[in-house]
Amino acid sequence: MAELTTRLRPVWLASYPRSGNTFLRIILQNMFRLPTYSLYRVEGTEAYDPSADALDEAPYLPRNWRELISESPDAKLTLIKTHDAPEGQAPAIYVVRDGRGTVDSYFHYHKKFAFEQPSLTEIIAGACQFGSWSEHYLAWRPQTRPNTLLLRYEDLVAQPAEAISRIAAFLKVEPSEGRLPTFDELKTRLPAFFRRGQNEDYLTQWTPGQIAFFNHLHSQVMAELGYPITPSAESGESVLAELAKSAARLHKLYLEQLKLQGSAVAAHKQVTHLSEQLAARTLERQELLCHRWTRLGIALRLMPKATGNPVIGLS
Repeated sequence: MAELTTRLRPVWLASYPRSGNTFLRIILQNMFRLPTYSLYRVEGTEAYDPSADALDEAPYLPRNWRELISESPDAKLTLIKTHDAPEGQAPAIYVVRDGRGTVDSYFHYHKKFAFEQPSLTEIIAGACQFGSWSEHYLAWRPQTRPNTLLLRYEDLVAQPAEAISRIAAFLKVEPSEGRLPTFDELKTRLPAFFRRGQNEDYLTQWTPGQIAFFNHLHSQVMAELGYPITPSAESGESVLAELAKSAARLHKLYLEQLKLQGSAVAAHKQVTHLSEQLAARTLERQELLCHRWTRLGIALRLMPKATGNPVIGLS
């Protein structure tokens, strides 16, 4: 695979999963004619990023991209999606969405696309790949982090023209003439990925204990962002038994992974030992063949008798 040689200037497209990152990339693609990359779609890797199917163009991030990072204004603007915690101080556009809709959507995303199948309560608690919704926001601190533009998913959908203007000012690029697809069009293209635009399943599908548990963990960030809180008559203690089972399940998975790693190390040692034995046997056979052919050559008077300790080699 060809490696990138141009110096690049990264801008993170950051969000907790299911917060509108893909819709932001569609805006950048359709309204700015800017390609976007993903930290989870890199040359030479087998990881599948479902969001790539929603884009007209989803290039692979060159595997040597980190070696080419530059702060020079002449470096190529490179927009990179990430759900990870921040690394470095590169500029970022952070997309946030109401935590209840985000968590619920992430739960359904796991059911359709992910190998791991955490429960809704586990995702509320952050017992999943990218941690909890509020912890992710607090790690990025988009309202106080330098060179960071905070966008709300709800505004991207309801007022895209205003969002486009803010993006243009932040990136210092002019939007072009383009058209944004409607959510129905996106859902027709990729129904499993674009499940719902405005998701309020939590109002009817979450238990009162799960709502109370969410409020306990995330109400501070919800208030900071101006999102309302769904009241609950429960204290959230009803989910403690489920969390205890989740902790036991995760610990079991951890032990299984340790066992697999131990087996892999043992297998590697066994293969190494067998390889060493094979190499030794091969050398012995070569030496034996050399010795037999030498004796035969001398017996047939095709080779002179050797004196001392000659070294015999095969080419």
